[in-house]
Amino acid sequence: MLEGLLFILLILIGGLFMIIALVTMLIGIIKKSSRLKKTALTITIIPVLCWGLIAFWYLVTLPSFNKSEMKDFAGTYTPNTSFNASKREVNKPKLILSEDGTYLFDGLEGIGLKKQGTWKTGGNDGLVEFYDKNGNLSEWATPYENNHKLSFEYQGGQDFETILFVKIKSE
Repeated sequence: MLEGLLFILLILIGGLFMIIALVTMLIGIIKKSSRLKKTALTITIIPVLCWGLIAFWYLVTLPSFNKSEMKDFAGTYTPNTSFNASKREVNKPKLILSEDGTYLFDGLEGIGLKKQGTWKTGGNDGLVEFYDKNGNLSEWATPYENNHKLSFEYQGGQDFETILFVKIKSE
């Protein structure tokens, strides 16, 4: 939330100074004053810095954080043994997350995951997002305990329950 407020503030400050610079430039053109034109160009530094910070955050910093998190999440996950639905399965389902952003999943239809697809970190509220082959969002999971557990919603009938996948092996 603080990040959003900061970006709103940067956008507003940048916009305000851009308007001031344009008005100053317009007055400088009308009065044919090179001093006002130079002042207007100097004022444009502030909006460029404000909007440059936003671009740097979204194009450089955030992808770097997400790439680092993907390395932490990569590995093999199985359901927690206390999960009731896994007792019905002969073989425990496995979720394998690769560092390259692909995943393989073998089991439990109540979870909306396809057999294979792509995944990424940095979703809303820190969720891990899973996409099918066509790039459609198919499921999301909540990370727990330093990226060693993922919580999914499981529909084993009419009711939803939470299933916890625990990392058993890092990639």
